[in-house]
Amino acid sequence: MAPHIFSDFDGTITETDTLVFLATRLGGGPRMVEAIGRLIGEGKLSLRDGIAAEMRSIRKPFVEAERLLREEVRIDAGFSPLARWLGEKKIPLTVLSAGFHQIIDLFISRDEFPHLEILANRIHPNEEIGWQCEFRDDTDWGHDKARPLKEARRRGEYIIFIGDGLSDQAAAEAADEVFAKHALAEYCRDRRINCHEYQTFNEILKRLQDRF
Repeated sequence: MAPHIFSDFDGTITETDTLVFLATRLGGGPRMVEAIGRLIGEGKLSLRDGIAAEMRSIRKPFVEAERLLREEVRIDAGFSPLARWLGEKKIPLTVLSAGFHQIIDLFISRDEFPHLEILANRIHPNEEIGWQCEFRDDTDWGHDKARPLKEARRRGEYIIFIGDGLSDQAAAEAADEVFAKHALAEYCRDRRINCHEYQTFNEILKRLQDRF
């Protein structure tokens, strides 16, 4: 079967979760973010509603968010080499995010990686009522990441997923193979989902080059 690589964005491609970063710096602050995270972890608030609440707390122009993101958020240095290699090999790469296209576009150049597909939500900055989210679907996640993996499997592709957190759990369960770190690695261990634990994309690139 031909491989298809799917990767989370926040905390996976980026070293920092951009939504947490923005809500902390420009929105309700660290206490609000911590409280929302706790409610989500306890199952009392959906990820979709948690993200929406964090974004509504931001009443700044997007240009201010863009400046902070460019100055202080970095992507994994191994991502670009991996993406370029996959493009050369004609292996599909899809970025799946519970975050937003406008933020991802600041870090991933479509001119540099024209073969790369991005599936994410959209944000509508509003300085009067707070930033408004436009989610991809009506699920509690706001973006069911498992859905495109299942569609790819029906096409006969071999699914490799790369992720790190809560929004990646369903995708990890749907994948043929998982590269995981942080909370997702713990989730996979707890549920006996076979995964490769990794720290950087350079490790993933080396593993894939040895096989494809």
